[in-house]
Amino acid sequence: METQANDFSPIRFSSNDLPERDRVPVWREFFGRWMFHTEIEPAADAPFQADITVRSAPGLSITSSSLSQVRLTRTPTLVADGNDDLVLFVMTSPGVVVQCGRETAYNAGEAVVMTAAEASTCIAHGPARCRCLHIQPGVLTRLVPDLDDVLLRRIVPRTEALQYLLSYVGFLEEQQVPADAELARATALHLRDLFALALGASRDAAFVAEGRGLRAARLQAMRRYIADNLSDGRLTVRAVAARHGVTPRYVQRLFESEGTTFSKFVLDLRLARVQLMLADPRYAGWTVSAIALEAGFGDVSYFNRRFRRRFGASPTQFRA
Repeated sequence: METQANDFSPIRFSSNDLPERDRVPVWREFFGRWMFHTEIEPAADAPFQADITVRSAPGLSITSSSLSQVRLTRTPTLVADGNDDLVLFVMTSPGVVVQCGRETAYNAGEAVVMTAAEASTCIAHGPARCRCLHIQPGVLTRLVPDLDDVLLRRIVPRTEALQYLLSYVGFLEEQQVPADAELARATALHLRDLFALALGASRDAAFVAEGRGLRAARLQAMRRYIADNLSDGRLTVRAVAARHGVTPRYVQRLFESEGTTFSKFVLDLRLARVQLMLADPRYAGWTVSAIALEAGFGDVSYFNRRFRRRFGASPTQFRA
């Protein structure tokens, strides 16, 4: 599907925005045939529901959706639109895909690779959440030796490149504001690298992609992990390294490549959280010490020194 946005800003569609009687015919004609160039056949024994968000950047797009049980078909007539994207999708329910005379059953959580250039059918066996990544094949030909060999390939959830790819997509889904153009280009490049690694990039291409896309995805995943576990006093560089299957020195080098250190990143994040909590009326009954401990500071004296150095006032003065 073509959209006007090229910076990953979201474009959303929901069947709930339509009267119930119009949902199926409008989605079949307008969203299915005209926008997505796909025949949509809802299950006969279940209400139709669809919520879809599309994010686009040069050379690729991401579709995140929640769908009732459906059958999706790219007919020979619709394939005439000229779209030859390589498509990787992951569903939370099992199903079957058919393309080029071959049929592949997939399990929930597995990724499947298809091409938009050939007629195809995808049958979901139940309601599902789906993530779908469309990439123009031209940008992958120099990374993956033979794209025809990857069609209908299943990629198991534990594949490292797939895990980081989905983590990166999840990060984009959580963003409330669009990225700027430069950041969108860099993000698109990292997604292409991870896509190629998941498909089985050539040795030379894998070396480049691992040093670029996988490295960026690992750093982003580590940042999210730190933010989610900030109050844990056992949050150390060793703990983060163990969580992501790398060495502590590798973690340190990732943060150093961004002009900071692991310790400084954690400290900055904790101070920022304390600052927000001190200004939040919901924590008005909390003592400063309790807020510091909640943010992960185990030593209140150390916290007070760092807070005063950063904000030029004590926590009590800042709150007042």
